[in-house]
Amino acid sequence: MRESTTRPGGRTGGRALLVVVMTVTGVATLGMLLNDIVRIAYLLRGGYTLEVGLGSPGGVPAELVGDGPHTTSQFWTVLISSTEQLSTPTALQIGAIALTTSTFLAAAVVILLLCARLWAGRTFAASAAVGMLALSTLALVASVLAPWLRHRADSIALEQLDYPTNGGERWVQLTRFDFGSIDGSLLVLGLVVLLAALVYSGARRLQRDTDGLV
Repeated sequence: MRESTTRPGGRTGGRALLVVVMTVTGVATLGMLLNDIVRIAYLLRGGYTLEVGLGSPGGVPAELVGDGPHTTSQFWTVLISSTEQLSTPTALQIGAIALTTSTFLAAAVVILLLCARLWAGRTFAASAAVGMLALSTLALVASVLAPWLRHRADSIALEQLDYPTNGGERWVQLTRFDFGSIDGSLLVLGLVVLLAALVYSGARRLQRDTDGLV
C-alpha cells in the first residue's frame, strides 16, 4: 500500500489555487452572460444593425482632412441600422449568440468539473475526459455555424430592406462567406481542447496501468 506524499501545506495551496480558478471562471462567465443578454434584448426590442460594403463605379470619396494630390480617402463600408420587424434575421442572430454563449458556458462547466475532480483528489476522471471531447466538438461546430448564421441573417435582412444591392450610382453588398469568415477564437479553442482531451485520455490510461503495477 502506498503512502501519500502530499504535504498539508501543498494541499492547502493547491486548493487555494482551485478556489481562485473557480472564482475567476464564475465571474467571467457571469459577465459574458450579462453581455449576451443585453445583445439579445437589443435584438428583441427591434434593433438590427449590419455592416455592408459600399460600392460605386467611381468610389465614394471620404474627403478627409489630409487628402491631397497623392493621397485620397474613400468609404468602403457602411453601417445600416433598422428598427423594422426583421423576425427571421433576428431569430438567426439570437441563435448565433446562443450557440457561442453555450460554447463558453460548456468551457466554464468543464473547468469547474476539472477543479472539482482535483479538489476530490481524482486527477483523471472519465467524466472530465468526456466533457473535454464534448466541448471540443461544440467549439468546432460553433466556429463555423455561428458565423454562417450571422451571415445568413444579414443576407436576409439586406433582402428585406430597400437598399440597392447592385448597379446604379451606389449600392451595398455583403462579403461572401468563406474560410476567412470562420470564428478563429472558437476554432483555436476547439483544436486546443481536442489536443488536451487526447493528452488527458492518454494520461488516464497511463495512470491506470501504473496503478495496476503497484
